[in-house]
Amino acid sequence: MNNPLVSVCIPTYNGEKYIQEALDSIKKQTYRNIEVIISDDSSTDKTREICEVFKDEVNFPVYIFSHQPAGIGSNWNNSIAKANGEYIKFLFQDDLLASNCIEIMLYYLLSHNLDIVLCKRIIISEDFGLVETENWLTKFGDLQKGINLEFDDFYLFGKKDLYRLGSKYQLSYNFLGEPVTSLFSKKLYNTIGEYSTELKQMLDIEYYLRILIHTDIGLINKKLISFRIHNNQTSTINENSRIDESKFIDQLLVQQFNKNLNKKQKNKILYNRYPFLDKFVRLMYRYKIFN
Repeated sequence: MNNPLVSVCIPTYNGEKYIQEALDSIKKQTYRNIEVIISDDSSTDKTREICEVFKDEVNFPVYIFSHQPAGIGSNWNNSIAKANGEYIKFLFQDDLLASNCIEIMLYYLLSHNLDIVLCKRIIISEDFGLVETENWLTKFGDLQKGINLEFDDFYLFGKKDLYRLGSKYQLSYNFLGEPVTSLFSKKLYNTIGEYSTELKQMLDIEYYLRILIHTDIGLINKKLISFRIHNNQTSTINENSRIDESKFIDQLLVQQFNKNLNKKQKNKILYNRYPFLDKFVRLMYRYKIFN
């Protein structure tokens, strides 16, 4: 295996509570040809100070950039734009990398000649109540279970697998993984384009669908990330604010993957877009049954 430079991209904003743990997990990486790119969205706490100390402590390059806040997608894009590496590994300020995370993910990516792989994750729960955490874990603990996909070591997910969507949850459910679970080539990013700066909640699944138009996505059945759930993370705040971008994802599915969806999925999208049709069909069904 060659020894390409991997850029660990960390978009930050007021992350002083957890970011030291995230940075410490980079120090422990068994793969050493790395650089760290920190894009800070004008934090008002000690995030920048913690990052500056980290920069002085390590023997690999660390670059810290200030970024004018314009949404999480803009900050993600800025961190990648500043990266020098051939490959990009996201790490968010709340999360942790297993010590062999980059080494293993890079091995799978290169050995299968892919441009992107994703891994599974361990869940760290903080600030959530017991019932709330259990409900979250039931639905999101293993994302592939939500599409009835089980595999032993590695799975190559392609357009052909989109028939699995909607088997348990809504079609726009994130069935692959959060951005922090991914490792991808910068070449792929340059081909696909930037993350959406319009979306607030479903940037990741929208991006994966754009990738699937061009290439397959490798899934590694190893938990190489610790993903932290807490009340102050962006996804929780957006969910509590009832931000719903599912119709946008449904529209993308119909436009780009219509032939890969089954009839039930297409009807679900149609009924979500035009609720009156669902009511009409149900009434017609009842009429036929009882008359």
